[in-house]
Amino acid sequence: MELVDFRLFRIDEEGEEREGIYGINVAKVIEIIKMPEDVSETPNTSEFVEGMFNLRGSVVPLVNLPKWMGIAEPEELDRKNFKVIITEFNKIKVGFIVHETTKIRRVSWDDISAPELSSVSAVDSKVTGIIKVENDELLLLLDFESIVDELGFYNKENREIESERDEFGGDRTVLIIDDSSSARKIINNALIKEGFKTVLAENGKAALDIVYEDKYKIDAIICDVEMPVMDGYTFTKTLKSDDKYKNIPVIMHSSLSGAENSDKGMRAGADYYVVKFDPVEFIGTIKKVLV
Repeated sequence: MELVDFRLFRIDEEGEEREGIYGINVAKVIEIIKMPEDVSETPNTSEFVEGMFNLRGSVVPLVNLPKWMGIAEPEELDRKNFKVIITEFNKIKVGFIVHETTKIRRVSWDDISAPELSSVSAVDSKVTGIIKVENDELLLLLDFESIVDELGFYNKENREIESERDEFGGDRTVLIIDDSSSARKIINNALIKEGFKTVLAENGKAALDIVYEDKYKIDAIICDVEMPVMDGYTFTKTLKSDDKYKNIPVIMHSSLSGAENSDKGMRAGADYYVVKFDPVEFIGTIKKVLV
């Protein structure tokens, strides 16, 4: 996996300047640009959204990531030198202001550790993975999908995934695997409305432990692609290579759309590949695999 390495500078409690190292998957980045000069303020939006700007005909919201993270910025920082990372999730473009971008890093999924954070702050809850880099420093992977959802950029239908409330689920149990707390919540609520029982896991390794424990009769699995410790591809390949569990249908879902991503999921053994937060396709696929 390739990551964009970006930096955020802050003043700590002792008045010292600190450099935070962060990363985002290159696959979710369209481009990196200079701070736009013409930003239009938008009413009734979050305090963390500075406004909208035109990017070659597309209107893109601009999110102040340091402000969202509660960072006390050094006064000498010049906003003109800031960068904007243009991301795309489920065909929604969002620009995130960062202080600096440095390089593209190539990392293995094995390099990514799940966070063990005692704090329950909004920022800490959005850290999905930790990577040890040079000089024993830590690079934090942020859950940009949850930030986008929290700021209201997904429309109401996509966030709530309306249900027909026909109790289709019955006594069937679905295992939900996603490192994004927002995604787990949305999917879990949708399935409960349909009458399903659910079991939740934050990564592929934790999910395999649940499956192998045989405590639950798992009727279907919804699996994210990008997760620390064990990604969705590895989880699916491992599950499908086990004769005891290979017939459990796996629906792989991701904010990464496109035929290439879908094909990769299917080659890993997934039965279906859907885009996250598409209500019609999501519920329809669940019903299809369990008919």
